[in-house]
Amino acid sequence: MRKSPKQIINFVRNPLSWDANVFETAIRNEVENSTGSLTASDELLIGALVIVVETMVNSQLALMEVGVIYHYHAGDAPSPHYKIRTESMDKAIKILAELALVARGRPKLKSKVSEVDELFESA
Repeated sequence: MRKSPKQIINFVRNPLSWDANVFETAIRNEVENSTGSLTASDELLIGALVIVVETMVNSQLALMEVGVIYHYHAGDAPSPHYKIRTESMDKAIKILAELALVARGRPKLKSKVSEVDELFESA
C-alpha cells in the first residue's frame, strides 16, 4: 500500500502551497486504493471535498492575514473566517467518513484472535 502524499499535510501547514489538482488526485488514489473503482457518488463526494477544503484553506489564509479577532464597530468578535474554517473542517471530516477515509469509516482489515475466540474454536 502506498503512503499518503506529504503534500496534504503541507496544505495545512502552509496554505499558500494549496493545489486543488494535487489534492484531488491524492484523494482519488486513496479512495481507489481502499474501496476500488470510483462510483458516480464518489466523484460527487470528491468534488465536494475539494470545494470544502479549498474554502477551509482560503479561510485559513484570511485568518493568517487579519487574525482570529475581527473589530466591529460594536466591539471585538471572532472573525467570520474562523467560523467558515471550523464549519469547513467539520464538513470535510463528514465527507471523508462517507468516502471511508477516516478511522471510524474504514473497514477493519483483520481482527486479532483473542483467547476467547480460541476457546470457542477448541470447544
